[in-house]
Amino acid sequence: MRPLADPGRAVGMAAYMRDQFAFLGVGAVERRKATRGLLPRLLDRELVDALWALPEREFHYVACDHLRKVPLESTDVDFLRSVVTTRSWWDTVDALVTPVGRACTPEQMRAWARDDNLWVRRAAILHQLKRREATDTALLAEILAGNLGSGEFFIDKALGWALREYSRTDPAWVRAFLDTHGVAALTRREATRYLEPPAGA
Repeated sequence: MRPLADPGRAVGMAAYMRDQFAFLGVGAVERRKATRGLLPRLLDRELVDALWALPEREFHYVACDHLRKVPLESTDVDFLRSVVTTRSWWDTVDALVTPVGRACTPEQMRAWARDDNLWVRRAAILHQLKRREATDTALLAEILAGNLGSGEFFIDKALGWALREYSRTDPAWVRAFLDTHGVAALTRREATRYLEPPAGA
């Protein structure tokens, strides 16, 4: 991808990530076009590790693209955790929540939800995004409730995101959760974006 580098664009991309990572300046469309047909169809841990070892963030995104498309199993959980906890920021962690959710068992997600690492907890909170009617609401409620009161911006934001996304499927469930749990203002603000105000409000 280095021939596609755009130094001017890279400056803006790095600034958006608070200058924590180097960037080539390659956008998502160009990245996926450049790697189309090149990524293995089965999990290649050595490839993921090699991409993650490179300094530019776009290579980490390629690794995430690979992980989103390959079959994964619960035996991959330790490897996935190592990826989530290496050079962590919301961009890669959020890109990994779907493969994490596909691979991990409910018990593994319960363990992640209690992990000392906030990015592991964030992945657990978000692992059921987009499941709609297939969402395990008991597991969702347990994980959300267990992470209330952390005071961590990225956790409170994730809690709200998980609730907001599920409100598209079952707004009454989300209202009930908010009514029975003390959530941070940020969480409530995120969670209620798609909810209509209660009657008489």
